[in-house]
Amino acid sequence: MDSEQIVRVTDIEIMAAALDQGRVIHKILEDVQFQPAKIDSIENARKVNIRLLIPGKSNALALEQELIDAYINALTTGDMQENIQKVWIDDSKQDYDSILYTKPKLVKRDDGVEELEGIWNIYLSRKDVVLNFGKKK
Repeated sequence: MDSEQIVRVTDIEIMAAALDQGRVIHKILEDVQFQPAKIDSIENARKVNIRLLIPGKSNALALEQELIDAYINALTTGDMQENIQKVWIDDSKQDYDSILYTKPKLVKRDDGVEELEGIWNIYLSRKDVVLNFGKKK
């Protein structure tokens, strides 16, 4: 019955909810120590797609490569934060069907310098974000 209810949410509310959901999912990943078998279960339970991208590998999509470049540039300023992006349906950027939550995976070297080891990407369906709007995480 609840899924049949009409819910009006603004784009800002959708993005804020996606950010919250991304944080919750990343926390769950931390709790299970990023074990691959657990990641599959989390993906199925939360209806998301989770990928770890390693800088320098060729498996990144264009949007993901842009984010890798941005995180690499951010290393110099020390501004390594989580990020949320709309995944546009086409180049006109009129509509989006998914939201990408990203969080850098950093390691501290022996000399104290932080190094970007990878980027956790969590793809959330816009529809699922709206359907989960207001529900307890």
